[in-house]
Amino acid sequence: MKLKITSLILGSVLCCTGLMAQESSFEAPASGWIKENSRNLGIQNFSKLSLHSVRKGNTGETLRYQQFIKDVPVFQSEILVHFNKEGKISYTSSESFKKNLKEIDTVPSVSASDAFKKAYAASKSQGEITYQENKLFVYLTDEGDTKLVYRIVINSYERSGSWETIVNAKTREIISVKDIALYHRHQDEDAQSSKKKTKKLNKAVGFKASGSGYVYDPDPLSKTGSTYGGSYVDGNDATNASLDNARSLVTLSDIEFANNVYKLKNAYVEIRNISAPSTGLFTQATNQFLFNRSELGFEAVNAFWHIDKSLRYINETLGIVCKPTTNGGAVIYDPHALNGDDNSQYTTAGTLEFGQGGVDDAEDADVILHELGHGIHHWLSGGVSNADGLSEGSGDYWAQSYSRSLNQWPSSTPQYNWMFSWDGHNDIWNGRITNYTVLYPGSGAIHTKGQIWASALMRIYDKIGKEKTDRAFLEGLDLTTSTTNQKNAAVAVRQAAIDMLGQFGFTCK
Repeated sequence: MKLKITSLILGSVLCCTGLMAQESSFEAPASGWIKENSRNLGIQNFSKLSLHSVRKGNTGETLRYQQFIKDVPVFQSEILVHFNKEGKISYTSSESFKKNLKEIDTVPSVSASDAFKKAYAASKSQGEITYQENKLFVYLTDEGDTKLVYRIVINSYERSGSWETIVNAKTREIISVKDIALYHRHQDEDAQSSKKKTKKLNKAVGFKASGSGYVYDPDPLSKTGSTYGGSYVDGNDATNASLDNARSLVTLSDIEFANNVYKLKNAYVEIRNISAPSTGLFTQATNQFLFNRSELGFEAVNAFWHIDKSLRYINETLGIVCKPTTNGGAVIYDPHALNGDDNSQYTTAGTLEFGQGGVDDAEDADVILHELGHGIHHWLSGGVSNADGLSEGSGDYWAQSYSRSLNQWPSSTPQYNWMFSWDGHNDIWNGRITNYTVLYPGSGAIHTKGQIWASALMRIYDKIGKEKTDRAFLEGLDLTTSTTNQKNAAVAVRQAAIDMLGQFGFTCK
């Protein structure tokens, strides 16, 4: 039965669009749906909802409503309403909405600066702060308590990770400290290598130019149909004729030319030193970035080209707007980071950082695109959910979607389904696969569970092709929230495909 609510209560449930929110012609029907379903949604009369995000895409228009108590947002709590191209509601989500809040005082007793000092110490941040957030939220603890908190995120130069600290805004108590960076593999996953020594550099009005550089597309083994061993080993970054011949010469589009040097920077991606070690930016006096893998510049060029190519494909070929909201819409990357660890990460600062342990991560397109996949997930949904390993599987899918499109391995070979063909599946670590047969929800670490999601998507890919699967996947992520699991993500991807019927080759048989 639908609940009839007085206008007084309705006013407390839905507030006017704030200054930071976008406008939509669907705001009235979306608000109407929320009011109509307020009892089932569990909306309490002391909280309110405000339209904070409108995204228009090939499937229609998605409106996201943020939950507030007084004027303080509730952390990771929203209701999503999606309208298809016909202007009808085709999908809704309230899985992240917090129903069990208690009304609390929302005036902090602790200053934001004091909370930051507590967080800096608790997170053991070291060196220069490269990114920080400090926001006041209403927060539902794991124990079900409603607290007023500062959520503080700190990235620092000498400490790997992106550290989130929740500080009680009334008592200064540290509620939690955790690393929220998203890695290409679990820290303990089949680790058999240690940090690699950092190699020494040989030191030697802008406009956009075209350049050239060598890359692995996607890696030396797939390019040549080889297996790890013999000439095709990491060898502490040593190169040889076989590994040099596995390179491809590519165009570096729209790179910056300023102060008589060319830089790996354009509208989509920019190189920076984000975390230790500091290896430079590899600017060149000419537009030729012709490195081999024994030179640090090779990983810089390889990562730049793959990130740029992938984002151009999404934004220009598919016509799906997908960029970070930070850094002017450009992805910032560091090809030699994390203190030389054998791992890589995406942070919500819109940054990608690649380690150098084992095979340098930025030599393998699977690693680069997996980490970019986390970013894509974040930019499309406004949050990153790793429930059931959703974001890990999304990163694996995005990398595999590209590498399989190159048609380098027959479907009868194990490598056809390998993730991290150069970085993994060797004596360093075991890599992952996209023909994982374990049934949902599976068990184990999030990276292990993510193989279920990636494998399901790749089965669809083999049936309907890359472009349609990519479109459904990307538009489906736009319908997810910060707590979406694989099951609900599958519903979202399916609905996105339905909402594109009659476009881009989508048909219903």
